[in-house]
Amino acid sequence: MVDINDWKDRQDPDVAGLGYFLRNLISSSSPESEEEYAHEYLNPPVEYYRENVNDGGVGIWRFILTHPDMDHLSGLEKLDDRVEITEFWDTFHEKTLSVDQNDWPERFDPGDWKRYEKIRHNETNHHYINPTKGIKTSTWKEDDIDILHPSSAYVIRKNKENANRSNEEYNDLSYVLKANTVAGGILLPGDLEEEDAWERLLEYAGDELEDVRVLKAAHHGRDNGFYPEAVQRMDPDYVIISVGKKDEHDAQPDYNRILSDDTEIYSTRQHGRIKVTVTKEGELTLDLEEPDGIFDLPD
Repeated sequence: MVDINDWKDRQDPDVAGLGYFLRNLISSSSPESEEEYAHEYLNPPVEYYRENVNDGGVGIWRFILTHPDMDHLSGLEKLDDRVEITEFWDTFHEKTLSVDQNDWPERFDPGDWKRYEKIRHNETNHHYINPTKGIKTSTWKEDDIDILHPSSAYVIRKNKENANRSNEEYNDLSYVLKANTVAGGILLPGDLEEEDAWERLLEYAGDELEDVRVLKAAHHGRDNGFYPEAVQRMDPDYVIISVGKKDEHDAQPDYNRILSDDTEIYSTRQHGRIKVTVTKEGELTLDLEEPDGIFDLPD
């Protein structure tokens, strides 16, 4: 299981666009500029996958789009072209975008949305499916992955709400996935943020949270993805923040506040690539690309 977020200009000499992603993320005490940080510490997703994950060149068996926001689709076209994707999970949302619109965000490549639309409308050879809470078929039964959110009814409700909004919101349609392992659970809550969504998770899947050992912090570790009742219910051994400190929007102090000193909290911004390994014997370990940290975090 690999969580990747691509930066469309990562391989280009001109890295001026990186400022959008790293603004307020790098401490003023950091010796690296944004450009130096990017080229030294950001792993190009395709190359990383090929060198470290793609065992035997079989490609990606399952690509899970947690929800249809462009920061979760960035790099899809390149990934699909260079590494074969077989199965594609997606919620049955009703989001549409025009790649010809004048205000298309410069930081994203419209080709990624075009490729996604082809996959979504079955114009490719991908096995495209829309599983929801409680569904588990033979295609992933051996993986023991549970979908804890959203339910079909919830997706239908959110689609109706978005139809009546000028500013559509899709974060709470995020898949909340639990990988069940012999060492305990690993929870991937996507960009879940609203209290209603978290309350539904606690009500209908609360028992599933109690053996979670690794939590990937919701919404990239932002405070609007932090829901203390759910975090306390899990009481994980590890919390992984997929980007890092975000000044006033960062929830790392909140995780520190409610979790015991036994919980270890790591950010990819500070430690680079973070790899979780579970052995057949039930041992769970974390491997940090930069175990000593890249630079001092701001106070």
